[in-house]
Amino acid sequence: MIYFIGLIAGFVNGFFASGAGHIIVFYLVFILKIDSHVGRTVSIAVLCITSIFSIYGMRDVVKFEVDKVIMIICISAICGIIGSKIMNKIDSKILNLISGVIVVSLAINGLCR
Repeated sequence: MIYFIGLIAGFVNGFFASGAGHIIVFYLVFILKIDSHVGRTVSIAVLCITSIFSIYGMRDVVKFEVDKVIMIICISAICGIIGSKIMNKIDSKILNLISGVIVVSLAINGLCR
């Protein structure tokens, strides 16, 4: 099962350039019963590496401005540190609820377009 989740997460991350984190978190938290905080941390670590390989796969198709990408990376890194500090203070059940609301909201938004 873990290989299947890795296969799906890698494909989703490469194909859609997002969304694999929720697959990994769902599997780790609700199927393997790992603590939500640990599951989210593992998801971030996996997606960090997976994203690098996804960028490599798209290198000839997508052209982007390196200076803007570096700026976004710096801002995202700072906000990632802040977000992780806040996440560690929130109960796992609340984190799961917040994630569920966000996923459902995005799905409804996508269907209404």
